[in-house]
Amino acid sequence: MAEELLANPHISVRKSFFGLITNYIYNPTGGKIKVVQKNYNPGDGDAIKHMLNLGIEGLKKGLKGKGLPAAIGIGNMQLNICFTEDFQFLAMQMEQFVDYLYKPSTGLVVAEGEDAQQILTAIKL
Repeated sequence: MAEELLANPHISVRKSFFGLITNYIYNPTGGKIKVVQKNYNPGDGDAIKHMLNLGIEGLKKGLKGKGLPAAIGIGNMQLNICFTEDFQFLAMQMEQFVDYLYKPSTGLVVAEGEDAQQILTAIKL
């Protein structure tokens, strides 16, 4: 996911404290990108995976009113959510635990501006 995210021209990397701290920045607003990982069982994970495969509009429609299913402690599906605190940037990708590693099971879905705000408000981060 990191390689795909860094390929976005709106994302830059800033190192500080002698190169020990790395921050990812959304350039249009200067917001720091945070990462949240949520684990799901196969049923809920597949539902989220389906929404992600529909793209931004499908994701907004699927989340409307109900948000994301409740996450569990340990699951074989993991949703990675990268977002800025100002809710102007969002990147999401579902991964599945296969052969002792989490491997991408969807493409990276990126939203900016109003779309990102609507989705992040719906998933209540």
